[in-house]
Formats: sequence, C-alpha cells, structure tokens
Amino acid sequence: MKKHIGFLFIALIFSVQLVAQNEVFSDKGSTSIQSSDRGVHKWKTSRGSTNFNIEFRGDIEVTDDDKDIKSISSNGYLEISKTVFGSKRSIVIESQGGALKREYYEGRTKMDWEPNGKNWLGEILPEIVRNTTLAAESRVNRIYQRGGAKAVISEINIIESDYVRARYGKLLLQKDISNQDLPNVITGLCNTIKSDYYLSSLLKENLKKLLSTKEATDAFIEGTRKISSDYYKSTVLKEGIEIFSASPAQLKSILNSAATIKSDYYLATVLTALLDQRNVSDETLGEMIQISKNISSDYYRTQVLKKGLEKGELSSTSMDNLVSALADLNSDYYVSTVYKSISKNDKLNAAVQTKLIKQIGTMGSDYYASTALKSLLKEQTFTDENFDLLVNVAGSMSSDLYASSVLKEATNQKRSSKQLISILQAAGNIKSDHYLSSLLVDLADQVRNSDASVKDSYRQTAKRIKSETYYGRAIRAID
Repeated sequence: MKKHIGFLFIALIFSVQLVAQNEVFSDKGSTSIQSSDRGVHKWKTSRGSTNFNIEFRGDIEVTDDDKDIKSISSNGYLEISKTVFGSKRSIVIESQGGALKREYYEGRTKMDWEPNGKNWLGEILPEIVRNTTLAAESRVNRIYQRGGAKAVISEINIIESDYVRARYGKLLLQKDISNQDLPNVITGLCNTIKSDYYLSSLLKENLKKLLSTKEATDAFIEGTRKISSDYYKSTVLKEGIEIFSASPAQLKSILNSAATIKSDYYLATVLTALLDQRNVSDETLGEMIQISKNISSDYYRTQVLKKGLEKGELSSTSMDNLVSALADLNSDYYVSTVYKSISKNDKLNAAVQTKLIKQIGTMGSDYYASTALKSLLKEQTFTDENFDLLVNVAGSMSSDLYASSVLKEATNQKRSSKQLISILQAAGNIKSDHYLSSLLVDLADQVRNSDASVKDSYRQTAKRIKSETYYGRAIRAID
C-alpha cells in the first residue's frame, strides 16, 4: 500500500503546474488544483483506475513529525480520499467547538479511527503536506523557528511542485529575513523554482524587499537569468527598473540580464523602460546601445536608439557606438529617422560625422539617403574634409533628382571657395541637363562673388551640359 501511495504522489508532484480551476495532463495522469472565494482548496489526481482527492479549508497545523493534524481553525476541515479499482478509503477531520472530530471510512462504512484511520493518515500525510499547500503557513513558521531561512530553503528544495515551492517562498519572504541571509534566500528560490510563471510572480510580488540592498539586488538580477521566458523575464525586469534607484554597476547587471532576452519586442520594452528613468548615465546609455545590437528588428532597434538620443547629450564614444548600431540594419526608412535625429545633435565631432556620412552612403534608397544628408546640412557645420565627403556621397547617387536636391541644400548657406569647388565637382556626376543647369543657376550668385578658381570649376562643370538651351542658361547666370 505504501508503494502505491508514494507512486501516486510522484504523479501529483510532476503534474501540478497550474492554479485555480486548471488541469494538466501527463503520462502519469492528470491533476487539478482549485481554489474558491470561500477559501476551499481542492487537489485532485487521477491515474488510470486510481483517484486521489484532497480538500481543505481554514488554517491547518500539523504535528512536528507531519503525521497528524494538530489543529484546524474554526469552521475548517480536511477531507482525504483515495479510490483504487473502485475500493475507496477516506478521512474527514473538522473543527467543532475547539476540538477536532475525526472520521475514517472504508467505502461508505464508517470505521474506528484507531488504529487504521490514524495509521493511514500517518502514512500519507507527510507527502501530502510536502506536495500541496496544506498547512504550508504553519510548517514554514515551524521550520523557520527551528533553523531560520536556510532551513526553509532546504525544505523547498525537497518539494517538487513549483506551485507549492512558490507558496512556501512567498511565506518565507514575509519573514523578517536578515540582510545577510536575503541574497542566499533569493538565490535558493531562483535556483529551485523552475516554472517561469511562478518564479516571475514571486519576484514581482516581493520587489521592494528583494531590491532592498545591493547584495540582494545582485542576487535578484542574477536570479532573473533563470527565467527562460522572454515575456516573464521582461515583466520582472521592467517592474524592477521602475522602483529601482541603482548604481551604474547594478544597472549594468540588469542590462546583462536583459541581453539574454531573445525576443526583439520584449528586449526593446526593457531597454525603453530603462530609458524612461531619470538621470541615466552615459555609461549606462553606452551599455544599452551595445545591447540594442541584439535586436534584429529594424523597427524595434531604431525605436530604442531614438529614445536613447532623447535622453540628452551623449559622449563621443556613445554617439560613435550608436551610429555603429545602425550599420547592419536593412530598412532605409527606419535608419533614416535615426540619422535625422542624430543630425540635431550640435556637438557631433568630426570622426562621428565621417562615420555617419559614410554609412549614409551605403543606403540603398537615394530618397532616404538624401533626406538624411539634407538634415545633416541643415543642422551641422563641417570641416572641409567632411563637407567634401558629404557632397561626393550625394553626387554618387544614381538618382539625379535626389543628388541635385542634396547639393542644392548645400548652397543654402554661404560656402567657402573650397566648399563651392567640392559642390561643383560633385555636380559633375549629374547626367540630367535639367537638374545640373538648375543647380548651377542656384550656385551662380556665390560663384560670381568668388575667386577665379571657383568660376573656372563652374565653367568646367557647365560643359557637361549637352543641351545648348540649358548650357546657355547656366553660363548666363554668372556673366
């Protein structure tokens, strides 16, 4: 008989994973757990011709050896029944007037409690209390009083149901755990509870306590790595960030945990939640930019990077990393939106400008490349070298329309002789007589007021115009 009971509870242990009015099936049978608003808890396990049912209500306390019921609160009760091939045994214990009424049945026949009823309860109760939430609170209290948090964690390690583990963990975290013990408690729970749902729920319900010290916070962040589900991990990290006032080192740990998230969407939500915090340091932004490279989606990565730009002034190193984080994206549309945001930074150094212009030159769409270059021309000042690079990138576009639109944008500011010559040389790549002559006419006023070298360059470029009408219009513009 003892063997059959033990085997049945193995089925219970491995199959209990869902809560309130849910049922799970496996090759070991099916187990359902139900909880009602009236505080009634039901555990039902079925395997072949064997059924095992447990139902209880109220605060129940077991004896120190877990083999008998010590007390049940007023109006509480416990019912246990097992049916094998139609043969049923059951126990009913209820609180009546401060005392316990105990009944034992074989089939429908009421039998004497002693010795069979008492012996059967002593045989099955240790496994019941260890693998259900029956008497969980009193057991946690008793174990904690004897051996502290370490003893409770040891007991949780023996429990094989994540549902029950999480319940015991919740009760343990309600205790006044010392700052010294708290990190070990967090590590123990995270190493033991395998269910992402139950672990994440336990962590979220106790965030303030789990983030109360640096050591606890470190253990918490390391524990989140145990959550394999991107959804559950992201919800824990986001809620942690919202109440978190952490050092850069701790934020780096959060980001390292977030880096294990494979879903572009959930990783983006965590990084965005971090960026919503005040006073995010440049070091943290730099880490965030590096981790954003894990996001393969052009949309989500660019959304994160744009939000990073909104945080304020980035260091040259962080800005350089941000530009690099855009290099392997495929959508010219999404990338161009970030390039335009970057162009509004009035402290881009020459090296970042160079990298940015070169990357824009690799874009497949002349339209989006032209919008990015024109935005740079409107917002930035350049060294002669970078200006020459930019107009040459524009001049190399296959579309004469977009090439001329960028070069025209370059003429909207007064340019030095060297920069005017750069524009004219780049314009020489435009094949359309219409667009080339129109650009030259726009440049004419500045050319007339420049030195002979600029005028000579203008005339050389104008000679590329095949149409006599357009050529004449361009030449007359500087006479």
